[in-house]
Amino acid sequence: MTAANSHRGRLGFDLPFEGEAEPRRYVFAFSTNALCVLEEEFDLDNISELQDVLGERPSLRKIRKMFRIGLTDCHPDMSDVEAGQIIDAIGGLEPSLEMIMRAVTTAFPEAAESGAPGPRKPAPKAPSARGTGRNSTSAGARPKT
Repeated sequence: MTAANSHRGRLGFDLPFEGEAEPRRYVFAFSTNALCVLEEEFDLDNISELQDVLGERPSLRKIRKMFRIGLTDCHPDMSDVEAGQIIDAIGGLEPSLEMIMRAVTTAFPEAAESGAPGPRKPAPKAPSARGTGRNSTSAGARPKT
């Protein structure tokens, strides 16, 4: 199983189940594949329409479906029924919706900072310094004055 890594948008949690000595480990994430499935399942033209799916009053069916999709990367056999049982086990609607929102935030950190979806920030430019090319100086050598 893949380990949870919040820097890659993965949220891990353990749930105890009756009759089992050890809790079960689950990993929730909206990876690229999971986001593509969300677009397909909710007939979205692009992922920025995801906020419309949740709206002001999302249906429990939509929340359960989104929750299942968030679990399927690391738990490919996850069903809607199992996702509903997990939602109940973590405390119901509020905690599951919070987990969905945290996963969306970690999938799009630059949008979370600005409060709006948008293009990714450009990669930082490398600092200008001598490299290892033909015109660079040897390590430790000082240029002629």
